[in-house]
Amino acid sequence: MMDLHKQIADLEAEIEALSEAATQCRKSMIVAKVAVGAGILLLVGLLFGLFGSAPIVLVIGIASTLAGAGFYGSGRSTLEQISATARACEDRRDRIIDELNLQTVQGP
Repeated sequence: MMDLHKQIADLEAEIEALSEAATQCRKSMIVAKVAVGAGILLLVGLLFGLFGSAPIVLVIGIASTLAGAGFYGSGRSTLEQISATARACEDRRDRIIDELNLQTVQGP
């Protein structure tokens, strides 16, 4: 019986850790979106002549856009994997709780 309680506690701790990791992935995805947006703004600004013809602005704009897109894709796939693992842990926890055969207590 105590073994089941320990398994439930371990699964809940793992679910909590996965939740924190998912939050970090979401934050990194926001940063990636900002990088893509900044890169696009630089390229549009260069197109309209706001920066003259500075080649470094072109390089930074392209690099920012590509890096942001890659980072976003990586964060998204990691978030999907974390979410799937968290769902599996929650299902396992629910099955263990069902095995405990808990009884409903009736009020007076």
